[in-house]
Amino acid sequence: MPMNKPLSWGLVIATYQREKILSQCLQLAVEQTRKPSEIIVIDASDNWQSTRSQVMGEIASNYPEIRWIYQAASQRGLPLQRNQGLELATADITFLLDDDSLMYPTCAEEIMRVYDADTEGVVKGVQSILAPTLPSAVTVDDIPKAVGSHRDQWIPGIESFQRFIWRHLFLMDADFLCIPYDGQFPSYTVPGAISHLNVRPVKIFHGCRMTYRREAIAQEQFEPLLLFYALLEDMDASYRVSRHGMLLEAADAKLHHFQSNSGRLSRYVVSVLSAMNQAVCLRRYSNDLSRDRDRFYRLTARRVVAEIFKDGLSRRWSFPQVRGLLLALKYSPQVFKLSDEELTYWYPCFQKELIASGKPPNFAQVAHSQPAIESRQ
Repeated sequence: MPMNKPLSWGLVIATYQREKILSQCLQLAVEQTRKPSEIIVIDASDNWQSTRSQVMGEIASNYPEIRWIYQAASQRGLPLQRNQGLELATADITFLLDDDSLMYPTCAEEIMRVYDADTEGVVKGVQSILAPTLPSAVTVDDIPKAVGSHRDQWIPGIESFQRFIWRHLFLMDADFLCIPYDGQFPSYTVPGAISHLNVRPVKIFHGCRMTYRREAIAQEQFEPLLLFYALLEDMDASYRVSRHGMLLEAADAKLHHFQSNSGRLSRYVVSVLSAMNQAVCLRRYSNDLSRDRDRFYRLTARRVVAEIFKDGLSRRWSFPQVRGLLLALKYSPQVFKLSDEELTYWYPCFQKELIASGKPPNFAQVAHSQPAIESRQ
C-alpha cells in the first residue's frame, strides 16, 4: 500500500518598510531542516521592486526548488496583505509569520511533526513558542528594535506574582482580552495520536507565529474591514478557525520575534484601533450582540485603568494609550448600531483618516451619507 504524500508547508509574509529584517526572516525560512515548498511575500512598501530584486537575486536564486512569489500589495494593511497571500498559497500548511519573525532551524520541522501525526485533521492550527534570544548566526545590529516584551523581564522567584499582575492589573494576556463571539471558547481534547508530542491547547494565536491548515484559514480569512495592524486581527482570525478544530502550541518549535520599530503605527493609533477592531468584529460575528456589547464596555473600561498605570509607569505623560481607548469608547456605541452596509463603508474611512491625520472623521457625515452608501450597491 503506497505511503501518504508528506504534507507541504509554505510561508506567507506581509511586509511594509522592513527590507533588512525581511531578508533575515526569509533566509532563516529557506534554511529550515524541513524546507518550505513555497514562499509568498506581499509587500506594501514604496520601494518594493528593489527589495524584490534583492530577495530574488540573493536568496531565491539559491533555492530554485522553492516556488517564489513576490508581489506588490493590492492595498496596504496586514489583514488585506495576508488575504492576498492566502489566495496564492497552495501548500498544505500555511505559515503566517511577521516579517520580523526569526525561526530557529528546526521550527518548521517541529510544527510539521504535529500536523503529520494528526492524521484525522482535528488540529487546525499550530503556533511556535517565543524564544527570548535570537537564533545563532543572525545579525540585526543595524535594525531598530522595539521595546522588549514583558516576558523578557521576569524576575526569578516572583514570576508567578509578576504574571498575575500582568494578566489581571495590566491586562497583558491575549486570552483575557479576547471576547469569544459564541459566548465561550470551544473545548477540545488532544487526540491520542499526538499526545506524545510536546504540545498544549491554546485558545487563540499570537500573530507573529501562526500556522494553519490552509483550507481552514482560507475558509475564514482575515477580517477585511481591519485595514491596519492592531490588536485583534490575529485573535479574531484564530478564534474563528478554532470553531472548526483545535489550536495548539508546539513547545519544541522556537521562534524569536524581533519586533522591529520600522513601519509601526503610533501607540495612540494602535490603542484606538485595538478597541475599535474588537467592537467591529463583535458587531459582525457575535451570536448575542447585547451580551457581548456589555462585555466589551466592561473590558475596555478595565483597559483604560490598566493603561493609566502603563502609560504613567513608562512616563508617557501624554497618556497616548489611555486617550486612544477613550476615543474608541466614544465611537463604539455607534458602531454597534450601524447596519452591515454602513459599517462596511464607514469603518475603512475611519481607519484611513485616523492613520493620515491622527484624528477620526466626523461620524455623522460619514455614517449617515446615505447616497454614498446606496451608490455602492
